[in-house]
Amino acid sequence: MNKDAKKYYRDIKSVIPSGDHQEKRLIKDYKIRITELNEMKPDITYDELQQTFGTPIDIVTEYYEGADTGYIMQKIRTTRIIRFCIYCILILTLAGFAISTSINIRLYHEIHQGIVTHEKTIIK
Repeated sequence: MNKDAKKYYRDIKSVIPSGDHQEKRLIKDYKIRITELNEMKPDITYDELQQTFGTPIDIVTEYYEGADTGYIMQKIRTTRIIRFCIYCILILTLAGFAISTSINIRLYHEIHQGIVTHEKTIIK
């Protein structure tokens, strides 16, 4: 593939939001189509690719317009669950760091106050 064909392929990969098996198949199909078109016309430009296949945004829009509603809803639910789990892990991690820091600060103050810096000696 030439430079423009690779850029067009990367743009398609970057706008597809998920890495599920159907999306991977879509990306693979477009890679095959872009490669075949590039073999027939080695000096193809980015604009010619957009005229042939459409813009990367148009490709994703067409894909999701034709996709099953149940499939899309399942992907949304899965994304929501994963996002919730990540937020919970982050909150628990931050809480752990805060507790650890407060314990370390308290121990530092206790140790610092326990060090003898001045000693009075009374001789009789």
